[in-house]
Amino acid sequence: MSVRSYLQYDYVWNRDNGDSSYTGTLDRVKVDKDEGYEVVYFIEDFLKEYDLPLDQHNVELIEKLLHSPSLSNVQMRDELIEKIGAMIPNI
Repeated sequence: MSVRSYLQYDYVWNRDNGDSSYTGTLDRVKVDKDEGYEVVYFIEDFLKEYDLPLDQHNVELIEKLLHSPSLSNVQMRDELIEKIGAMIPNI
């Protein structure tokens, strides 16, 4: 299965209206939590970083934490990986 097949939230699957054209480095370090492709890439990156299997439980957990109120203002990929990693026990 793929990350996309396990997602529970609704996403746009292209650049949304809030995005300008591709900006290079900034687009690689920030996560637009409304765009499906960016969420998929983030989750895949997170799973690799923590050497976790791609399964329904892990994808749904990471997705839920990504959209948690405590992280609503966090957009930077590295910061999200660190904070979500700290929220998951035993990884």
